Amino acid sequence: MNSKVVVALVVLTTITACVKRAAPNPFSRGSDEPSTVQIYVDNQNFNDLTLLAITTRGRQPLGRIGGATRRTFTLPWQGLDELRIRIEVLAGQDYESNRLNVSPGDRLELTVPRDPRNAYLRPRGR
Repeated sequence: MNSKVVVALVVLTTITACVKRAAPNPFSRGSDEPSTVQIYVDNQNFNDLTLLAITTRGRQPLGRIGGATRRTFTLPWQGLDELRIRIEVLAGQDYESNRLNVSPGDRLELTVPRDPRNAYLRPRGR
């Protein structure tokens, strides 16, 4: 009886070791996939700006940028969503950019001209 149990355990162990793992879920995000969006900002306005990302999930502060400067912001991002940028001019009015559909890993460019109401957000070339 003992030899039958040992043989059964050896066979079971061999079969278990040979079983192929299930295929990965194509809809789950792997750890090597990007989970951020980069936003390159070209502030052509002479005023300092405070920038906020606005999505269907709410607002998230991006940061500040000085007048007539360029800076890149990194925004944590999950899934496909719509993005626009709120532009708060120091000692001035607030404006919002156009809307873009954005996915993790996207690189965007926000240009704020001298008249910030003409600010526009667009995909940036890779």
